[in-house]
Amino acid sequence: MSDLIIDTMSEKDIDPVLSIEQASFKNPWSRISFLNELSNKYSHNFVLKLENSFETYQIIAYLCFRLITDEIHILKIAVNPEQRSKGMAFKFINHCLNTFCEQKIKSAILEVRQSNTAGIVLYEKIGFGIEAQIPNYYSDTHEDLILMRKTF
Repeated sequence: MSDLIIDTMSEKDIDPVLSIEQASFKNPWSRISFLNELSNKYSHNFVLKLENSFETYQIIAYLCFRLITDEIHILKIAVNPEQRSKGMAFKFINHCLNTFCEQKIKSAILEVRQSNTAGIVLYEKIGFGIEAQIPNYYSDTHEDLILMRKTF
């Protein structure tokens, strides 16, 4: 990840994050949702920046999670569609999780739609396993929710 930089998300990052969000999700978060995460004391939000030229970066991915006692709850992860299938999400998530694992984190959990097979494969590659499946959870598509957990 030599041309890539992981940085803490700030308010100035919201516009490019919203662009990725809208390209990635059927029901995207709003600006206020991201601003609320930035102000939540349990929330940790990161962006992955690709260096374009000297001191110029493009945000190509983001990750939002909450740290509650000894567990990470991943809320959002998305990569710019033009940058997918290059292994960046794998490295990005692993780096962020490993950074917090040093703080006696016992597990990380996330929810994923059953139709998001690429996401499920990625999460399994990172070490997440399926913990539960909730049928017809999503009202817009009536698809199942898959709850995944990784223990450390």
